[in-house]
Amino acid sequence: MNVNWNYVGSFILSIVLHGVLITLLIFSIDNTVRQAPQPVPQVNIVKAVSVDSKEVEKELKRLQDIEKEKESKQQKKQKELERKLKELEKKSAKATASRKAEEKKLAQLKKKKAAEKKKREEEQKKLSQLKKEQQELEKQKKAEQERQAKEAAEQKRKEEEDRLQAELAEEQKQLEAAQKSRDQQLLQNIVGKIKRSIASNFNKSGLPKGLECVLSVRLVPGGVVTSVTISKSSGSDVFDRRALVAVQKASPLPMIPEDSATFERLRLRQFAFRFKPED
Repeated sequence: MNVNWNYVGSFILSIVLHGVLITLLIFSIDNTVRQAPQPVPQVNIVKAVSVDSKEVEKELKRLQDIEKEKESKQQKKQKELERKLKELEKKSAKATASRKAEEKKLAQLKKKKAAEKKKREEEQKKLSQLKKEQQELEKQKKAEQERQAKEAAEQKRKEEEDRLQAELAEEQKQLEAAQKSRDQQLLQNIVGKIKRSIASNFNKSGLPKGLECVLSVRLVPGGVVTSVTISKSSGSDVFDRRALVAVQKASPLPMIPEDSATFERLRLRQFAFRFKPED
């Protein structure tokens, strides 16, 4: 508790004044006794001393009342100061508690902000990772789309190529079929002409009707006969020999193409046919 020096000073001053008054009173009484060389009536001396004592007592009482009043005021002031001091202490304690609460709250807020910052950083990191993964997925998706598009284009190209090949094959087949048909027709015409040419050079005299043989003929482009043999005999040597002679006489055989491609395609280099003069 703080000491009120004003109050202490007043208290000391009061004691000093009381001391001075008492000293003066004693000195006054003593001086009065000493300065009485002549007989003084007893009544007057007692009365004077009584009067002085009463005045002193009255003054003392007044001073005491003043001092008491001062002391009372000082006590009240002291109590008021003590009350204010307690209020200040309470306010200070309250302010300290409030400050500590604020500091605690601020520390919690800082901790919360630090946690939120860390959380944001983690979320940002996760977001960056997700963006990276998303970009990788987009890249993979784009690559897959490009691959699928490439495969689709390749498949389409193959299908188109297969379709074209199929069309070409079909067209080729049709062409070959048409060519085969033409070749068969041409071959039939050639064989018919050859048979008629051989028959016109065949000597039928003295031979019975109904005989026939199978002749195997080797040719060169242009129809020149290089060799002829009997693949299947007619049963008559005369008929067979005359057939061979007739082939030789008919050489070069008619309607034989001179271009080697057609000649080879019709397989005219070596072929066999049935020969019957009556056909």
